[in-house]
Amino acid sequence: MEKKILTIVVTEGPYRYQYADIAFEMAESAIKNGYDVRIFLYMDGTHIPKRNQAPQSFPNSAERLRSLVKKGVKVTSCIRCSTARGYTCSERPYIRGVEIKSVYDLGEWVKDSHRVITLGC
Repeated sequence: MEKKILTIVVTEGPYRYQYADIAFEMAESAIKNGYDVRIFLYMDGTHIPKRNQAPQSFPNSAERLRSLVKKGVKVTSCIRCSTARGYTCSERPYIRGVEIKSVYDLGEWVKDSHRVITLGC
């Protein structure tokens, strides 16, 4: 039997709203229920995997994402959105395991997914 795929699209940054935290919780639950999970970071969601974050009052979003990557979650950040926010492939701004790719890759993910959830304003 083929494994079910859940794609989560996050469009908001990590500390302004709780969308990143909700995405992380959903991903954990989906993994426990046998899903392969993919997270696509779009618009301000591209801030989530930034290395060397030091939030004072909130859980570190990059560290939470890193633990999901270690569990096999595929994470992609939109190249256009990342570049517009100053993150480029050559500078390696993100935690290990996060790829910077085209929004067209999201289309392929959506096509292959059993469920797609978008979180953001």
